Amino acid sequence: MAVDVCVLGTGLTESLVAAAFARFGRRLLHLDASSAYGGCWRSLSLAEFVHWAGGSTNFETPVSKVSGGDFRSLPPEAWKAIHRRCTKAPLGAEIFRPRQEHDFEEEPETPLQDEALASGEIALRLAPHVQYGCFVDRSFEWDPFDKLSDVELCKEKRSLLKSPTSFSLDIVPRLLFGRSDSVDVLVESGVARYLEFQGLKSARVLTPEGLFAVPLTKSEIFQDAHLSKPEKRTLMRFITSIQPFVGSLSFQSAAQLGVDQVRKVKGPTELDSSVLGVDLQEPWHRFLEKQQLSQRLQEFITYSICLWDWSPPGSSSKSTSYPWPELSCGEALRRLGSFVSSLGMYGRGTSMPLLYPMYGVAEIAQGFTRMSALHRGTYALRTRPTHLLAKKDEHQGWQMTGVVTHRGEVIRASTVIGSCDHITQDGAFEQGSDSTACRRATVLLDRPLLGEDGVNLCVVPPSSFAPPLQNVVQVLQLDWSTGTCPRGYYVHHLSQAWIGGAPDGAFVDIDKVLESLLARCEEATCLFRCRYIHKPRPIQRWGTEDSPMRDCSAAGSLAVVADPSAVPQLVVSDEVDEARQIFLACPAAAGAHADDFLRKPEHVAEEERGGVMEELELFNEQMQETKQADTEKLCAGEPQ
Repeated sequence: MAVDVCVLGTGLTESLVAAAFARFGRRLLHLDASSAYGGCWRSLSLAEFVHWAGGSTNFETPVSKVSGGDFRSLPPEAWKAIHRRCTKAPLGAEIFRPRQEHDFEEEPETPLQDEALASGEIALRLAPHVQYGCFVDRSFEWDPFDKLSDVELCKEKRSLLKSPTSFSLDIVPRLLFGRSDSVDVLVESGVARYLEFQGLKSARVLTPEGLFAVPLTKSEIFQDAHLSKPEKRTLMRFITSIQPFVGSLSFQSAAQLGVDQVRKVKGPTELDSSVLGVDLQEPWHRFLEKQQLSQRLQEFITYSICLWDWSPPGSSSKSTSYPWPELSCGEALRRLGSFVSSLGMYGRGTSMPLLYPMYGVAEIAQGFTRMSALHRGTYALRTRPTHLLAKKDEHQGWQMTGVVTHRGEVIRASTVIGSCDHITQDGAFEQGSDSTACRRATVLLDRPLLGEDGVNLCVVPPSSFAPPLQNVVQVLQLDWSTGTCPRGYYVHHLSQAWIGGAPDGAFVDIDKVLESLLARCEEATCLFRCRYIHKPRPIQRWGTEDSPMRDCSAAGSLAVVADPSAVPQLVVSDEVDEARQIFLACPAAAGAHADDFLRKPEHVAEEERGGVMEELELFNEQMQETKQADTEKLCAGEPQ
């Protein structure tokens, strides 16, 4: 089989690149060793999630306790019905063990035949496929706070696991800014038609005094009962001073906006920030101090609006051997602009500065796979690569020539793109033990911890506890309206960024925040808790510096896609930019321009232009009718 591009892995970035090449008219083959789409961006059912995290889906509860006594004393029809739920134990055993199928049986590998190689071609052996390789130290606990009896826990597990599609749990939860490159690509490419989103309802901060919603508009600031009058005046003065850089629908009147609201408001990177008269390299916390903002307001802005992942110097009890990155004015204004310019972009008021994809972030990747398939891209799951083929050219050096699958199939391709799970040279030693990581926890409760239903975000500054936390903690709450869990349950994702190795007690801060939120909602029950460390791997997947894979990567015929970023913890980051850069650097896209990345089909663009003209003509007609009606009224009011 011969194609132009072979993509290995169906994560978000890989799916973006595949869709771009398919739309560009290239022959595309998209493979994944897994049995489902998504890769490290996948959203799992509850049974899959428990299995992935190392937990048990067995009920393992004595039948005598479930039935209220020794089941042998029940009528035969009753205890036979109970036994039918058991799949392993013989008749009379007192253990529930429901069968759960998670993994498919791996096919044996067919050896590569020498005659399959062309003259001068070499086969580079790949290490065995490792699924979800950037997530380590996984653990899972049912009822971690021992609030349920054995019988109650058995009933809860049976209720939760009975429907395989009732949960869709993200391994890497992500939000999208309403005004961002990611949303623009979704809309421009048409993939947004396959998706639905829920908007963020509130941004909150957990302080020693309580859980407070962050005011985001003028009316919310003036009506906030927790801010003092001096704080309100200072905050409004600060918002006014940065208004030239962070335009927002929420801070402008209808008269200012006119008809085309979205195009009237400038984005966060469209203006020269020098109009503010500030040093963009100055530390952000010093800039805020000069604005005479209180410590509480500084934390509100830095953590809830800028969504900064690191505490400033001297604000936590962290070891000085791991200094956190410092937030500069330039980066803070960019983040502030992204958040504020998204207010009111979709929906009313402040309801949707951030968007969450229905059924999980994996839906975005699947949307691009659908688009690729519409442009004749070919997909094959349960197909793992075992070798990369390369050949040395006299003028261009080493170049990719194909991929070999575990079935011995040889796929000829001049460009190979793959995830870290799929592309690792056999025997390569992974570096990067001191890279940025993210400690994550996913918990399921029967009550919302953030005060209301829907998509809610909470940040916990280090100063919220004594002694201070090692770093800021973020909490994302989801409910049934997002399609991630059944009605009556609430999924909470807690995360904390970290640099360096994982010391003992890596989840102390996350556990402390969870216990504090549970203490404010005493009636809530934590049904399970899963903890793991998200640690992206380096994209240099070859063993030595003289490896042909390294030369192929430098030439663009081989591209390794980065793992989902650990920071930002909860916001889609640079995946679109990464996909665009890979697309433009590959030989298969020779002659392409930046506008060719996921370029809109001409017939779609023509339809949109026609629609705009129709709307403009209708607007002009309405204006003429209004003007004529006003003229008639004036004439009718003149004296006879």
